[in-house]
Amino acid sequence: MNRLIRALAAAVALILPHSAVGGDRTWFEYQSENFTVYSDVPEPRVNALMRDLERFRRAALAFTGLEEIPENRNLQVFHFRNSGEFEKFSGDRKIAGFYRETWQGPVIFSRDGDHGITGSGLIFHEYVHHLTREHSGMTYPRWYSEGFAELLASAELQKNSVVVGGIPEWRLSAWASEEPLTVEQLLHPPSIGVATNGDDSRYWNNYYASAWLLTHYLQLGHHAGHPDYRAASESYLKAVAAGDDPVKIFEEHFNKSVREMQAEIRAYMRDDILRHKLDIADYSYSIPRRAVTDNEHLFLLANEAMEFGRAQLAMDYLQQSKKHDLGWQENLTAMAVLHAEQKDFKFGEKIAQDIGEYGMVSHLTAANLARFYLLRLQSLTLTRDWDDDHYAAAKKYAKIAVQAGPDYLPAYRTLWTVYQLKGESEPALQIMLSAHQQEPNHLNLNAAIGFYLAHLDRIADARPYLERVIAWSHSDDLRSRAQDILQ
Repeated sequence: MNRLIRALAAAVALILPHSAVGGDRTWFEYQSENFTVYSDVPEPRVNALMRDLERFRRAALAFTGLEEIPENRNLQVFHFRNSGEFEKFSGDRKIAGFYRETWQGPVIFSRDGDHGITGSGLIFHEYVHHLTREHSGMTYPRWYSEGFAELLASAELQKNSVVVGGIPEWRLSAWASEEPLTVEQLLHPPSIGVATNGDDSRYWNNYYASAWLLTHYLQLGHHAGHPDYRAASESYLKAVAAGDDPVKIFEEHFNKSVREMQAEIRAYMRDDILRHKLDIADYSYSIPRRAVTDNEHLFLLANEAMEFGRAQLAMDYLQQSKKHDLGWQENLTAMAVLHAEQKDFKFGEKIAQDIGEYGMVSHLTAANLARFYLLRLQSLTLTRDWDDDHYAAAKKYAKIAVQAGPDYLPAYRTLWTVYQLKGESEPALQIMLSAHQQEPNHLNLNAAIGFYLAHLDRIADARPYLERVIAWSHSDDLRSRAQDILQ
């Protein structure tokens, strides 16, 4: 083992001018029932943040009637004390935070401040999408999916209660210069990238606001003396999810034509918007924490930077790693991957060889080694070359990573890519489906499976995965690719 340590130290010495971690504040990992937070913010403020998140979650489930069961993957939050550090990921230190879907699960990045992320409805909006995917097997039409997320995202957390149904402040500009979209327009959104009046962003801002209005009416309009459409909405949404045309079946389920419903919506806009109060007590369970080592903290941030495609930021973090401390192998092999992505394999060759002589590696180290060998293989295919040793090593380490970390999707992704590179489509699909059993509601995973099945001309098999992409994704590229295939 001493020989391995000396070899690793020698390999990295050229790129580590220092090993001091930026700042001297300790990072901690906090865990509640449904959230994991990594933060250097003082403990009382982190606890307050997590209790708000837990209360919002409970309110969302109570309002929807969805079952209270744990998600497949707890949402992770990176909560920064330093606005400048937060800006490295956000690009703007003024915003409260943002939400991202990554291969390692849903992530929120936020900064400490007066309001925190509870003042950011856009983050709660995305979290509602995550909740509905995790707790409901239905695929909702876009107007309802977005309108319902807006409805819940504007919730106000009060003492012992949560009030749902307020006007989302971030949509106030939508109707400043134009009318809300009609019900028919909501039922028939334009193709991705196509908007009216030549202003795509303004159109979709109006679409979200109008979807909120229609959803608000169907869910809460009965509080203001209007018909109670909750049961009709449920039967309608189930029929649409089963494949029925959303316009043709509208009158059947609501006992109103689209034109009549539009007239009701116009009248509803003249009413006072009534909200719905849910009795949601404070989250009273303890929130344990543990100190995160410097190397683990750096690895976590570097991993997220890599997910964002910010290689230099990831390397900046990794280069601060403390040699020989816990997590050293993970950080070192992550640096090898970053070099390999730049077609520099020399750095990783010695590291991979030395680590490979010892059997015990973590699932993260194994996943990094598998990724390194995959990149070697991919570079060779550009010149129509192949290396069976690299193929065997990539497959070996990817399998180790999957076995040691069965919920770590990047390891599955590397393994199925290795098989695809070899032309072994059935083993690749089996690994994809194994990953899907772990994370059935993961957007990127459904997209990967759907597009690969389409590549194999198995369109019927691809359909359910691509339909989820169309229903869930906010990416114009993903949605348009899925739509083109299904059309």
